[in-house]
Amino acid sequence: MPSSSEHISPGLFVVRPVAPTIPTAGLSRLDGLASVEPLGGRMPGWVVKLNKSPKTARAGWRDLHRLLGPDFVVLPAMVDADGRYRYPTGLLSLRFDNDASEQKLRSVASTYGLEFVGRAKFTKQQALFKPSAGSDVFLPDVSGKIEDDEQIEAVWFDAESAYNRS
Repeated sequence: MPSSSEHISPGLFVVRPVAPTIPTAGLSRLDGLASVEPLGGRMPGWVVKLNKSPKTARAGWRDLHRLLGPDFVVLPAMVDADGRYRYPTGLLSLRFDNDASEQKLRSVASTYGLEFVGRAKFTKQQALFKPSAGSDVFLPDVSGKIEDDEQIEAVWFDAESAYNRS
């Protein structure tokens, strides 16, 4: 879930390979439909800007997912109030109201179709998860369900930001 000052872009996406060995030739299916630029950062991926912006991010996600298939995870980019983009990694950060036990982490993962990735480095109240269904998941759907869980204080997309040097 993006913060209140962010919104999900209907026409800008991040495409990441499910596995590092996925050939990038599959991206050629986007020729003529979108511009594709490599995404610099800690995780491999590409920024995909659709030539024709769909009505909703879900519609754009569905079209890209259908076109690229299960080898790629398609994630809508987020835009803040100043027009800066944040690019999801495909992980969700969850903050619990207290130190989450291993049993609680397993329970949350099972309830929402997630896989536990690890705890946050500096606080035991936060943990990272990824959808166990891989590329078949529209990440905002999962975060939307989690928002209503009283055991979870907050949920947000783990993301990389685009910075401009001035």
